[in-house]
Amino acid sequence: MNYDQAGKSPSLSKRQIEVLSGLSAGFSTTILTHPLDVIKIRLQLLSETSKTRFFALRNVIARVHESAAVEYKKSNGRFRLPYVVRQYYRGLTPNLVGNISAWSLYFTLYAEFKGMIKTSNATVNYFALSSLAGISTSLLTNPIWVLKTRILGTSRTETNAYKSIWDGIKQIYAKEGILSFWKGTIPSLFLVFQGSLQFTFYDHLKNWFQTGDERKLSTQQYIYSLALSKILSMSVMYPSQVVKSRLQNYNLTGEPRNIQSVCKNIWKNEGQWRGFYKGISANIFRVLPATCITFVVYESVKNNLA
Repeated sequence: MNYDQAGKSPSLSKRQIEVLSGLSAGFSTTILTHPLDVIKIRLQLLSETSKTRFFALRNVIARVHESAAVEYKKSNGRFRLPYVVRQYYRGLTPNLVGNISAWSLYFTLYAEFKGMIKTSNATVNYFALSSLAGISTSLLTNPIWVLKTRILGTSRTETNAYKSIWDGIKQIYAKEGILSFWKGTIPSLFLVFQGSLQFTFYDHLKNWFQTGDERKLSTQQYIYSLALSKILSMSVMYPSQVVKSRLQNYNLTGEPRNIQSVCKNIWKNEGQWRGFYKGISANIFRVLPATCITFVVYESVKNNLA
């Protein structure tokens, strides 16, 4: 922490501002969009198929409410709503830990690489910086995402459900070994390029809006830039999310499971390309507001602290 020229009031360093902005953005986004994250992951893990409209979504929501009903009866509670809320907020802690650490790491590393790497081509520069930041963040946080996928993918009442993060860590280490914490790493690295594409589009749109002496964007301009950049990047890379979730989930069969076997099973048994886009509607409903909240909070906190 530094002090201003008068030596009276403390001022934050650039790195501290990046970390605090990323933390604030990750926390706000996770709290507000967690129920949609639960639905998205359970849709991605659902192997059942049907031509009935909204079958998968109705199936997932019905199971959430069934689990809430079981807990409600066991506890003899007076009000059922808190048990429903608990089901939709299952796994909030690993989600918070993962998102806060990932966003703060990502923004911090992106800012650090920005000062280290510079090219004459702006597009190449944006893409390279965001890719490096994304790969580093993905490798460091993958164990959290394995725990998150398994906890969010199960109801509290299921027999194989982890009771807590610590319970999950102990069970994975004892039953599957340390390397299991990095399951789904390869699809996760593919998803880094989605973030890289998004940041490339986002930074170009910001520069397009920043004309003349006015360097700060309005909230509407931030939201427009974010929504458009997210839609463009997500439309290509979504199958990697489904494959990653399947790899990170429980392997109750004990059979070897890899990218090739997962992709083959989805293509053969779940409607070919349709299977790779399970949960994309829920993801759009989650990602767009989540992205907008994340970046608006990030930019607002950063501008206020600078």
